[in-house]
Amino acid sequence: MADPTEWEIDEKLKELGIVEDAPASPSPSPAAGAEAEAEPRTAQPEDRPQLDPDEIGTVAIREELYISTDEHRIEVYIPEERRNEVAVGQYVVIPLGYREELLFAYIEKLSYLKRDAVDDMSEVHVLLGADRVGEDEYIELAALEPLSLITPGGKPVEVRYIPKPNSRVRRVQNKDEVITGLDLPEKGLFLGWVSVNGEPITFQGDLKVPYYLVNDAKKTGDPLIFTHVLIAGMSGRGKTHVAKNFLRQIVGSEYLLERRGGEVRKPCIVIIDPDDEYWGLRDDPKDPPPHRDREELLGVGGQYGGVGEKLTVFAAVERGHRYRGCDAYTEFTIPFELVRDFPYLIAGGELNETQYVALERLVRDFFQKTPEKEWTYQRFQQFLEDDGEMQPYLQSGAVHEATLGAVRRRVLRGPFEGIFDQGANPLTQLYEAVFREDGVSVFPTNHLSAEGERVVVLAILSMIADAKTKVVGTEWGRRIARYPVVLAVDEAHNFLTRAETQQARIIVQKFVAAAKQGRKNRLGLVLITQNPQDVHDEVLSQISTRILLGMEQAMAERAGAPKHFQRALPYFERGRMVVHSPDNSKPLEIRGLEFCVVRHGK
Repeated sequence: MADPTEWEIDEKLKELGIVEDAPASPSPSPAAGAEAEAEPRTAQPEDRPQLDPDEIGTVAIREELYISTDEHRIEVYIPEERRNEVAVGQYVVIPLGYREELLFAYIEKLSYLKRDAVDDMSEVHVLLGADRVGEDEYIELAALEPLSLITPGGKPVEVRYIPKPNSRVRRVQNKDEVITGLDLPEKGLFLGWVSVNGEPITFQGDLKVPYYLVNDAKKTGDPLIFTHVLIAGMSGRGKTHVAKNFLRQIVGSEYLLERRGGEVRKPCIVIIDPDDEYWGLRDDPKDPPPHRDREELLGVGGQYGGVGEKLTVFAAVERGHRYRGCDAYTEFTIPFELVRDFPYLIAGGELNETQYVALERLVRDFFQKTPEKEWTYQRFQQFLEDDGEMQPYLQSGAVHEATLGAVRRRVLRGPFEGIFDQGANPLTQLYEAVFREDGVSVFPTNHLSAEGERVVVLAILSMIADAKTKVVGTEWGRRIARYPVVLAVDEAHNFLTRAETQQARIIVQKFVAAAKQGRKNRLGLVLITQNPQDVHDEVLSQISTRILLGMEQAMAERAGAPKHFQRALPYFERGRMVVHSPDNSKPLEIRGLEFCVVRHGK
């Protein structure tokens, strides 16, 4: 008599057609036959209820089905005829049946399970070979992450009711289900189209779902631009393209100024432009997109086209360096008088805390004892080099000799002679042109030396931060405080850095304070960077909205990407992005416009 194990293997091989003549097997006992007849017949495809075209399967229970306040387990059986149509990330709906609400979810995981108890490592499967095993031996399951319940009135609420086993699961059917399920704003600053796996969700007639950042000053709360925005991604993933399209949407918008008796004002946009690209906001695209694409954008309230004379380019003058970008620009210089308020402009990264304290004292005393008409870098040089002027500090012990030497080596270097007081319009006198309502002021810096760029950028940032955080007794300070300001800083990691220098610490502290008061004082930061890991932690902690393009996983984690997107972001192609904005919507993927709404490229 054959060994029972061998008989079972031979029978299985014969059933699958791998062997033609299997050895005869003993007849089963009557009891065994009775058991076999009692086994339920496996349901065949023709026995199952037919799914509607939008349905992907039914709620299944492999181990358990549950929802709770902190986690859920909802799995869906995917029949063979739907398996090739289902992908991770897709949005689906489950009608509860016993209630009118719809459960809105996305597919978090797909998996295959064995239909029977034969393990893949058993002798049968070793003999069969993987190429002879059909997909029908397996069950496909989709694990869902529920996002909300859609009420009959079209409102999203928290998930509090459980779907019944065998409930039908379908794809989203219309734009309203996506907007309600994801709790999306229906107007605001247009960012792109709600997408799944790189493709915009479309409905009948190629209707797409627009994604907006809340921008309504009349609603409860504040426009999210004043809770700050990060645009981050690796080089070549379209950061500048996205930033230009986003900034163009802000031009002309209106905001309530709570601290000025309820005035409604349009913002002043100031752009730090290290690569001389943002003056393109002035002009229409060189290669206009198809008419249909423009109409689609305008139809959802998006802005298209250059801003024209609203934009002015301000080019800093530095000896030996000349700006050769935009054909129309205004030159300016950094007056040394700004060092009175911002001594760190001449501190660089080399002074330690003790040395910086000494520099502050020397700067303060210089401006107190020197006539205003002599507030120049050249005169300050003379002050520092004068041993007679320095002697009281050394004798009193207020400044140590070694400390004075370090300050002199830093401050008396050549570059500052070509940066301060270069004969053009002082920045402090151009304030009305720079900080104007409904204007765009672009500051290119790629023509400057590294030291010149640092001084120019920190001067502009400091003027804005101080005017928005405290009462500044200057005309320029009062002017900046008057209007909403959106400050966009490209290559932000170079200026709001994690570097542990005294200058970096002061700038970061200043901007963290300004960011915290952004809602109240109407200051919005837009930080654009390919190195978010180099932006200071305290600055990143103030960012509410993160627009994340393709980036490495470690960078995605540092930039604050939701966990379920961190592994996907390295594969995001140009224009595909994740938006994480807790005050605006659930984290989700969007597709930016394929075209730039203003001039892009030289």
